[in-house]
Amino acid sequence: MKRPSAWKIDNYVYRECPHPDREYGYAVSLHNHSCHSVERLAALNHVVKKAFMRPVSGIVQRSFGLGGVSNLNYGEITFNPPYSPEDVYHMEATAAAKWGFDGLHLAITDHDEFAGSLVLLRGRPDLNGSVAVSEELSLWFEGHLFHLGVCQLPENEAEATHAQIQAAAKGRRYDDLFETLAASGCLVILNHPLVAWKPGAPAIPVTDLLSRYGWAIHALEVNGMRTREENDSVLELARQWKKPVVGGGDSHLLVASSILSLSRAATFKDFVAEVKDGHAVPFMTPEYFAPLKWKLTLRVLFFISRYRQIASYQGQPVAAMLERRKVLLDPVGAASRAFLGAVCALGLAR
Repeated sequence: MKRPSAWKIDNYVYRECPHPDREYGYAVSLHNHSCHSVERLAALNHVVKKAFMRPVSGIVQRSFGLGGVSNLNYGEITFNPPYSPEDVYHMEATAAAKWGFDGLHLAITDHDEFAGSLVLLRGRPDLNGSVAVSEELSLWFEGHLFHLGVCQLPENEAEATHAQIQAAAKGRRYDDLFETLAASGCLVILNHPLVAWKPGAPAIPVTDLLSRYGWAIHALEVNGMRTREENDSVLELARQWKKPVVGGGDSHLLVASSILSLSRAATFKDFVAEVKDGHAVPFMTPEYFAPLKWKLTLRVLFFISRYRQIASYQGQPVAAMLERRKVLLDPVGAASRAFLGAVCALGLAR
């Protein structure tokens, strides 16, 4: 496959697609996170233990104002993406417009939270029919963390349905969970189904999950923040289970989704019906093919450039803990902002 152009995945096969607007009427952005999404820095627990990080691990900890905390669990440090639901829509719609689409269908899938999409829907009545009340549901199954994209919850029942599925997921009442999802009529997507969260982790029990609950999972996702090799394995998994494949961006920070879905449906509701009927077409922009390490590096720098304002520890803002204090990450943050400004100006943000 040549890399510079844009591609679609049709019937599990990559096909070049430089003009998607000539074939499809609508772009669909399915996997997004707003300021209502809580993100955790648990990955730092592994990073600071690496040999090259040990000499500076104390500096990193003090830079969060947590120098006095013994055995710090970085998973207790959280942050919220600095984007309102309106910001997310504007970012995604602007990116889709570059491919000839006038607006788009959108699902804001904050982690275990539906408020972002509901705020946008109620604040922008002109988007009625194009914005779906949605969330990304965390599900521990056989010791592995899966994520379900739950899209198009009934607006007038969203709060009650959210409470039911969250309680069932946390209580590991899987039958209740999937029966509730099926009864709601929503679209259920198995997001990035082959993520191995830790090096050397046990085999991912995705086959067990699909064997038991595949009847309630409508599609698998190829993800804009995963490698080509992993996404190709997802395609093969979907082929084996005869599931359609949708595209999801999952960008979190800095730039819009590098993978969308294409549709001929005039409303999000009709798009859901398309997918449930087995019709789904992921669309991969050239930005997707940038090296994953480059994309992750840019997001780490973006986080460092704003961490004082967006991060918290056990509910206490880092900005408050560092009030009137200078730490090493301050000049690093300033340098990060300058570097990201240059990267964006050169069109290299991915």
